[in-house]
Amino acid sequence: MLLALLHLAPLISAGSSVLDPAPGPHPQEAPQGGGWVALETFATAEFGERGLEAARFLRQHRPERDAALPAELLTENLRLALEARARFPWAKDIPKELFLNDVLPYATLDEKRENWRPMLLELTAPIVAESKTATEAVQAINRELYDKIKVHYNTGRKRPNACATESIEQGRATCTGLTILLVEACRSVGIPARAAGVFLWHDDRGNHTWPEVWVDGRWQFTGADEYDAKGLNRGWFVADAARATAGEVKHGVWASSWAASGASFPLAWAPSDATVPAVEVTSRYVGDKKKVAEALSELAGSQEPLGEEASQRLLMEIWKGRKEALAMELSGEAEAKAYQAAGQTLRVKERVFGDAPESGHSLWISMHGGGGAPAEVNDGQWENQIKLYEPAEGIYVAPRAPSDTWNLWHQGHIDPLFDRMIAAYVTLRGVDPNRIYLMGYSAGGDGVYQLAPRMADRFGAAAMMAGHPNETKPDGLRNLPFALFMGGKDGAYDRNKIAASWKDALAGLQKADPGGYDHEVTIFPEMGHWMQREDRVALPWMASRSRRAWPDRVVWLQDDVAHDRFYWLGAEEADRNPRARVEAAVEGQQIDITSADVTRLTLFLHDRLIDLDKAITVRWNGEEVFNGEVQRTREAIEASLDGRPDPALGATALLVVDRP
Repeated sequence: MLLALLHLAPLISAGSSVLDPAPGPHPQEAPQGGGWVALETFATAEFGERGLEAARFLRQHRPERDAALPAELLTENLRLALEARARFPWAKDIPKELFLNDVLPYATLDEKRENWRPMLLELTAPIVAESKTATEAVQAINRELYDKIKVHYNTGRKRPNACATESIEQGRATCTGLTILLVEACRSVGIPARAAGVFLWHDDRGNHTWPEVWVDGRWQFTGADEYDAKGLNRGWFVADAARATAGEVKHGVWASSWAASGASFPLAWAPSDATVPAVEVTSRYVGDKKKVAEALSELAGSQEPLGEEASQRLLMEIWKGRKEALAMELSGEAEAKAYQAAGQTLRVKERVFGDAPESGHSLWISMHGGGGAPAEVNDGQWENQIKLYEPAEGIYVAPRAPSDTWNLWHQGHIDPLFDRMIAAYVTLRGVDPNRIYLMGYSAGGDGVYQLAPRMADRFGAAAMMAGHPNETKPDGLRNLPFALFMGGKDGAYDRNKIAASWKDALAGLQKADPGGYDHEVTIFPEMGHWMQREDRVALPWMASRSRRAWPDRVVWLQDDVAHDRFYWLGAEEADRNPRARVEAAVEGQQIDITSADVTRLTLFLHDRLIDLDKAITVRWNGEEVFNGEVQRTREAIEASLDGRPDPALGATALLVVDRP
């Protein structure tokens, strides 16, 4: 490591009473074992009274959980902290109290204890090598560190308060994990740093954590992995922080401390843990009335652009609030296993298979047959459907059709009912929204034929068993893996012949568009309407697929039940006509639209689809209708989630274009 090559001057001379840098011999190797006693022995031997003062400060304020920390961690942490005080120019004049409380500690919050300082010093020292001031150093670290270690915001991690190595190993972190990284990276090069945050925003939608740093003689803040070239004290959360409530634990802004303060940091992931000291700093964020009014004005309707990382962070923060509200709204229906929408009720049965992976369980929606029969017949089909398939992993759900008509599963009320059921499983049961699968047998297969093309952007894959498509076409399946199973002797309503024609149609569509129309069609020659459960092979085929939330090409063919959004395309009410067709494709920074059936489209954009830091060209039927930059904004995020409460489809920018 880099540290093995360093021969740095000691920081504290024996007999000195203040923590000022001072020259002297290189410290000896730390003694083995002994924990806190060994730390004081080591600190006294190598750094005199000032070293002992530092060791005793750590010990005096350490939480009980740290009583048995190893000597190696404690002694190396102290040694490298003191070396940083001498090495980096901005560290020499730090007041003693700030050094002790906000540079020296070996932890930020309640994260797993580890010897992070040598690793982060090796990573961070080259980043700040050209920095002249602490402010420049903080900006350089925030700009370069996260890319260097390949860690960015992602909630799919083991714990919210991950320590530095956990975040690096996973390649992802929450706002708290990212904050811990920046705080400790700053401390490794002698910059006082601490975590700040709220337990809940003013509207109770969730918590947030960010770093504070002591530069230019005062505490300032930034967003972790949210470098802003305009400087510190900027971030997407400024307007929210301006509405914090002083004196309230849950709605105030708090900053972490090592020394006991009479208050504790409100840990959203461990609300009963009061072992992390904190100081309230709400007043610095709320400020005077003029500042608050300006912040609220920006929040209410601003089109202030956001960076890529900040926009994704804001999307997840807003979704957190929407998710909590949805969970409360849907909890009663979920408990009753009866969902309400469009004046209808959807009852469900469920079975759970396997352990949930880190991203959450998959969801399997399996529609029963029957239809056009007495209720008791359809009830029997429902009872059969819950037993029919067994995925290796996932929540397997058999809904009961609200009606007993022939078209059980493709009436207009089914779409909002399924949306509501899916929302409940995502918000309350942690289902992965990219691994939701649709299947059905007989009349349920009719439903798959109809629902899969018109709701393709909700599912990871679909499988049709022994059904009839009626008037629907396969065009909308461009980005939805689709399996079809049919008995070769299932001649009622020409099901077998139509299945064979769909096989040819899907093959033709895929040949013309090799990037789409993933499909599997199996016709069992000797079987009739009942396929003796041979169609179960669909489940592993489906499970190997997941949703393409941001495909580079979309084919949107409206059904008789029309929708307002399909993947990243949105249509206004006047253009939601049955059989209306839109095709759109992204290549590089250009979007091409082909349609004569709609007059206006909303493009829901995200950096997963197109680089929003560069100009975008939109052409409609070959004619340019837009050329320029499209900004990421809070307004776009909220509009996207208003229309579709689905974080994986959440857009960060919107563009409305008209047909020429």
